[in-house]
Amino acid sequence: MGTLLQDLSFGARILWKRPGFTLVAVITLALGIGANTAIFSVVNAVLLRPLPYHQSERIMAMWPDRPGSSYQGVSEAKFVFWRSHSQSFEGLSASKGVGSGINLSGGAESEFVTGVRVSADFFQVLGVNPFIGRAFTPEEDSPAGKNVVILSHGLWRQHFAGDPSIAGKLASLNGDNYVIVGVLPEDFQYGSSADIFLPLRTNPASRNEGHNYTVLGRLKASVTKAQAQSEMQVIFGQFKEAEPKMLWQGEQGIRVEPYLASLTTNVQPLLLLLLGAVSFVLLIACANVANLQLTNSAARRKEMAIRSAMGASSARIVRQLLTESVLLALAGGGAGVLLAGWGVKVLTTLMPEGLMPRTAEIGFDWGVLSFAIAIAIGTGILFGLAPAIQTARLDVNHVLKEAPGKGGSGARGRLRSVLVVSEVALAMVLLVGAMLLLRTFANLRQVDPGFEPRNVLTFEVAPNGAQYDTTAKQADYFRRSLEQIRSLPGVEAAAVTSNLPLGAWLNLGVGLPGKPNSMRSTEIRMITADYFNVMKMTIRQGRGFAENDDSSGSPVIVVNEAYARQVFSDVDPIGQALTVEGKKTYQVIGVVNNVKQFGLGDPAPATVFIPVAQLDDDVMRVARQFVTMKFAIRATNNPLSLSAAVRDQMRRVDATLPVAKVRTLEQVVAHSLSSDRFNLTVLGLFATIGLALAAVGIYGVISYTAAQRTQEIGIRVALGASKGQVLKLIIGQGMALAVAGVGIGLVGALLLTRAMTNFLFGVRPTDPLTFVSVATFLILIALLACYVPARKATRIDPMTALRWE
Repeated sequence: MGTLLQDLSFGARILWKRPGFTLVAVITLALGIGANTAIFSVVNAVLLRPLPYHQSERIMAMWPDRPGSSYQGVSEAKFVFWRSHSQSFEGLSASKGVGSGINLSGGAESEFVTGVRVSADFFQVLGVNPFIGRAFTPEEDSPAGKNVVILSHGLWRQHFAGDPSIAGKLASLNGDNYVIVGVLPEDFQYGSSADIFLPLRTNPASRNEGHNYTVLGRLKASVTKAQAQSEMQVIFGQFKEAEPKMLWQGEQGIRVEPYLASLTTNVQPLLLLLLGAVSFVLLIACANVANLQLTNSAARRKEMAIRSAMGASSARIVRQLLTESVLLALAGGGAGVLLAGWGVKVLTTLMPEGLMPRTAEIGFDWGVLSFAIAIAIGTGILFGLAPAIQTARLDVNHVLKEAPGKGGSGARGRLRSVLVVSEVALAMVLLVGAMLLLRTFANLRQVDPGFEPRNVLTFEVAPNGAQYDTTAKQADYFRRSLEQIRSLPGVEAAAVTSNLPLGAWLNLGVGLPGKPNSMRSTEIRMITADYFNVMKMTIRQGRGFAENDDSSGSPVIVVNEAYARQVFSDVDPIGQALTVEGKKTYQVIGVVNNVKQFGLGDPAPATVFIPVAQLDDDVMRVARQFVTMKFAIRATNNPLSLSAAVRDQMRRVDATLPVAKVRTLEQVVAHSLSSDRFNLTVLGLFATIGLALAAVGIYGVISYTAAQRTQEIGIRVALGASKGQVLKLIIGQGMALAVAGVGIGLVGALLLTRAMTNFLFGVRPTDPLTFVSVATFLILIALLACYVPARKATRIDPMTALRWE
């Protein structure tokens, strides 16, 4: 221990005496370690840290197993069957979001809140006890159960002022009174952190085939995941035998996965991509600092030779140099942690809503700090080991006789060259990845969404409760609201829809009358007459809706081009009949252009449009479980300037229905690109850092090499070499390394960018234009990095150079 302290003390003095070297190395390491720590904090929070539930490793998620599908929804009937037949779980629970939204009254102004419906044993499965009150009872979870509600901790504090005696009091939800039976703990999180929880009220005799439940189970203490999976496969066979028509096409079983794994399935590839990219940045930083260490050790050759002559073993010298390297790395790690703290804030700010689960948990803990310390120590050993071993292998007699200022060797020069080539190759891979994402983003921006987003204001309302329990009541509310909005100056047109483009989806069964086998799940939009005008969509055939269609009594429907091609490919769609959920028959009066719904990079789905006022009451009630209603207002100028006036008009129509999510349609489009923008920004930042470090590495090596060849260059100039020849000599050496690095990087990029296929649109991972342009750009940067020291070398005075030793 005394020797170690002595090494640390000596190493600290050495670093202090070389402030320039130390500062550059610490900054370089801080960039690499800080970037890795920031990304690891996200990976740790999302993928590695256990879920915040009691014995969370025993919580399993279950869903129908279909090859090629990642959808995890479960139907009501399947959940009922699974729960009644399974023996591997202490409890099996289900939940589903209240997509139609909830209006909470009772305060100074009504408030729009989000909700989740959960089965009675939901909180037991998660291992969570309410902070105040109790969980739901089986009686409350039955179809005839009483109106009860459990509040989130945040809503309890904000809307109910943290009333400690809240249990047993009433809350007005959608105009109906609900008894508050509990308040959840402050640290409770589930999904997107809903404001309220309601009983699921599963119907044991349900024939509903909509797969809208999320099913979770807590394994019994003596049961393994494999045993549960085996039992659920048997239960699948039993359900298949009992209800063969209620299985999805291609359904092969029941998937059982740890709840954490089910949450992170979709985001795991992105996190691994970012972690791989940031690891490349760290390797480039290590190569840079290793080159600095080689330069530093060259200047200390005499010192190490004297140590060896006085009896120091090679292992002792290596240990001393590695101690200095680790000390330097720890200093860089400390600065990196500070940089990572800022980086985490930037990452969470840039991260679009809904991109990753558990974003509220992203931050620093002992796991992240331990990672930072470990990576600092590992980095110190990585970049210090090769220079230390080379220094320990010095020929003592040769070095002691060596003239002052000489410190180069063939082995050191080769190692520097290898490090620079490695830096360029790694930077090449990062730049190719960033360029592919840049081209993807540019391609997405060029996609025609099928509508005109400029100058359109949107917002949501949730006309729920007994006051709006029929289609006629809702249609009347929309009519009165639109009349008020259209009376405002600056409003060109206004309409209502169940779904905006590039947002949530709504599927209902649509088919041909009298042909049950033709019924298929289809995107459906409930709209008012002026919707196509507001969105500036194009009628390709027939006509759109008119105001008198609502009162004409003849049900009409408009389909998009994708639906027309899918269903009416061999007949004229105009005049054809369609039925929705087997309730009412509609006549097709028009075909409208396709509109992007799931994303700009996804094909437009087959969609049908129905006037709100013509929807069957039962179908309306089903549809309104999943969506809020959206208003779209086309303005003559800045749409956001209408926000306050629109709110006032909506309050005049019904003050109990709050207006939510006021934003422009351009913001909706921008949000659909937010994940691609995030990927591009983060990977682009890493590529920029890698490029800068690689350029600095080339510059440093060429500068050092030119300095070592000062006498040679002086002799060449004295013998008549021109500045151009000297320039060519120095630049040629550097460019040979750069071209080698680019070549190796091209091969690496060809292999590694295939992992990015799912993140790309309109460009292949092996796109030749991307590879050529990146290689050209990197060579130009390398040329600039070589030119500066080469230019300096041309100014060497031959007389000074000849006296250099």
